[in-house]
Amino acid sequence: MTEFFERYYPTLCIRRAEMLAMEKLPPTEKQKMLPIVLLAPWLNSIKFDNTFERIEISIGNLPIIVDLDRFYQSESHNESRIYFRSLLKGDGATDRWIELITQHDNYIPTVQTVDRSDECISQQINVFKELGRGTVFRFEIGAGVTPSILDKYRDEIDFGNTLFVIDGGWVDYNQVTEAKIEGFVNFITGLSDDARIVVCCSNFPNDFSDLDNMAQVEISSRRFYSSIRERYGNYQIFYGDWASTKPRRYDGFGSKPLARIDFPLKDRWIIARSKDEQWDFVDAALRITRLPEWASRPPVWGATLIDKAAKNEPGAITTGPQAIAARVNIHLFMQNNFSAEDVTLIPTDAPWEDPI
Repeated sequence: MTEFFERYYPTLCIRRAEMLAMEKLPPTEKQKMLPIVLLAPWLNSIKFDNTFERIEISIGNLPIIVDLDRFYQSESHNESRIYFRSLLKGDGATDRWIELITQHDNYIPTVQTVDRSDECISQQINVFKELGRGTVFRFEIGAGVTPSILDKYRDEIDFGNTLFVIDGGWVDYNQVTEAKIEGFVNFITGLSDDARIVVCCSNFPNDFSDLDNMAQVEISSRRFYSSIRERYGNYQIFYGDWASTKPRRYDGFGSKPLARIDFPLKDRWIIARSKDEQWDFVDAALRITRLPEWASRPPVWGATLIDKAAKNEPGAITTGPQAIAARVNIHLFMQNNFSAEDVTLIPTDAPWEDPI
């Protein structure tokens, strides 16, 4: 049985950046956190099994929470896409989801509630309780399903071994969203004093047109969490976020983005890019490494990539996806060690091996 306690709960998609960033974390860091992995087809794979294989490369056989990535869109008749859609809804969707969970011993199941009957939800609760790994309910603000459905199943839910994830999605800090999150928290804690709740959201920018030269963006998920935690201090409220990423979007593609280096701190991201001066990755990395905050950088792969870029060395960041992976890697480490006074002193028992 995986215990749900106060630790970091990052939400990860099956995308290159997140998978590579997790892969490059020290093993001890992976063991401390409990990732929430949103399953979807891996790149253009024909077989959905490639998703499971990529997760194992990134995380090994450590316990992870799994859910379905309902932001993923594809009308392809590729085998992996057909299987993925069959998990979302339709006849047999619940049975297929249960089968997927039982085939992977380290997968902690999320109860599927969207497009599910009361009978299917009850079936999952009881099957997953019998598995003995712990059970998760995940509620996305604005997705239509709210914690109010839990009232029907309160006698079936083992609150001591169930985690409730409240996901605000991609949103800047605002009082309206905070009130919605608090409403969800209030309802769940009203069902049981023993309820364990994760508050999660993301606000990493999607548009950088107003962020030129050196800009700073507050990590809103920390603000949401701190506010809720302060008001519900007697309950078990835990922190989660989207690992400095955001839900998938399908709103077209603009012009080629400018070279950019992002440096995560505990409470904000520092973003280096310049439209006027047309910085490349070397220029942006140089600006980051000259910051006073750089002296307190964590001893992880992502920081090494930025340092190499600043020195224009082999193996440095030369593409946007590499820069994203570096950012996610650093962000995961920083949030996983949020309470540490000096992250530079945290031992990493598996030194990074330079492939160059």
